[in-house]
Amino acid sequence: MVDSTLPILGRLLGAVLIVGGAALWGGCDTVPAPERTQRGPSVADLQVTPDSVHGSEVDDEQIVNSLAQVAVDVSARVADPDGTVEEIVFTFEPSSNPQETSSSVLPAQDGTSRYRLQLNLLIPLADEVYTVRVFAVDDDSLSGNQVTGQFRFVPTDTSGTGGGENAPRMQLHRRPDDS
Repeated sequence: MVDSTLPILGRLLGAVLIVGGAALWGGCDTVPAPERTQRGPSVADLQVTPDSVHGSEVDDEQIVNSLAQVAVDVSARVADPDGTVEEIVFTFEPSSNPQETSSSVLPAQDGTSRYRLQLNLLIPLADEVYTVRVFAVDDDSLSGNQVTGQFRFVPTDTSGTGGGENAPRMQLHRRPDDS
């Protein structure tokens, strides 16, 4: 009885090896391409110029309905190591009311990796710090890092200058970290 069991086991083992070998051989006819690691664009060297404006620097004709017209230049260097930069977005966000954020796109300067836009902003005549955020999106729809900068408007304090009832009164709003 022992003698009849060995040939059956040998046949079963041979069948398993033949079927398994065929499966392995058939599974190796194509090699998948290595996965491409996609990387988002990189934003660096954010410049906000000027980084602050004092109310005394604003001419009277630049003040309209308690808003100062201020020119601010925003620029940054952007690169995409594995593709093309499609869009550079920036936001200009007041710290006292983030819902009043304005945003736009930075256009490229000719032939460089620097993107720049001069903004003509209407800013309330109040002490306010604005956060400037810049990020980029590439041709793979990936966004990269985000860089931040600040702009501050400091009004002229007219509370002690007299001028009657119609003189503008400016209230200073200080953030807890301002001393």
